[in-house]
Amino acid sequence: MKMTWLLYALLGMIFFAGMVLLFKKITLLGVPASILMLFLAIFLVVFYALHVTITKTPPKVTSFAIVLIIAAAFLSYLGNLFYTKSIALAPNPAYSTTIISLQVLLIALASVFLFGSELSLVKGIGIMLAIVAGILLAL
Repeated sequence: MKMTWLLYALLGMIFFAGMVLLFKKITLLGVPASILMLFLAIFLVVFYALHVTITKTPPKVTSFAIVLIIAAAFLSYLGNLFYTKSIALAPNPAYSTTIISLQVLLIALASVFLFGSELSLVKGIGIMLAIVAGILLAL
């Protein structure tokens, strides 16, 4: 079994951890979460435009995919805004990140119904342990 997804997930974890720490530092400098997200979005457009240009990725997108992308963008806007605000207000950014990371429960359950993904007893126990860890950190 090819584990490329695992390598990507580990890299994503490392880069997101760096991003969260920078978010905390930036908000401590007095930058409001909405302004931080605005500038982040501007630079993301630049980075992705360069990525698509350099990799010569063909822009094949259906109209239904565009609708889903717009919905995902809206959810991303709300999620990132509240995520950044929680990081700014939490005494330790790991606390809010842990709570937000409990999205794994919602994703795992929804994936069973939406995509027919498996949810074994062992994976269910892992999700429950993650929830317990989140609750303990929040106390």
